[in-house]
Amino acid sequence: MGWRALLIENRAQKLGSLALAALIWLTVRSNLGMERLASNDGFRVRVLENIPVGVLGTGQAENQVQIRPAMVHVEIEGDPDVVQRLTPGDVQAYVNLLSPESPRQGMFRVNARAPGVRVAAVLPESVRVERSQ
Repeated sequence: MGWRALLIENRAQKLGSLALAALIWLTVRSNLGMERLASNDGFRVRVLENIPVGVLGTGQAENQVQIRPAMVHVEIEGDPDVVQRLTPGDVQAYVNLLSPESPRQGMFRVNARAPGVRVAAVLPESVRVERSQ
């Protein structure tokens, strides 16, 4: 059997195999590109320290509340330019006293928000709230 016969026989199966191989190669290559896009190369993590903890509640309650510790550290992550521009004044940390079932005093979870980035962590996660009469 010569080379000519090897190339000409079963032409449809050979072209189908070549198309399938090209499709598999393109699929694998595009998935590798997606992994690079999903990696943390485009993200930056930063910790903003000494963020004052506020109170989410009625105006009356804010004056009658002591929070210990009064400052927290907030870890943010996001686009490097946005993360770099944020200052501690742009981040809000607060405890929610609006819930009717919230206790009079005790440990409360600290929530935080910052514009344009994701809040990854708040340290400490909870603070002691003491309400005066």
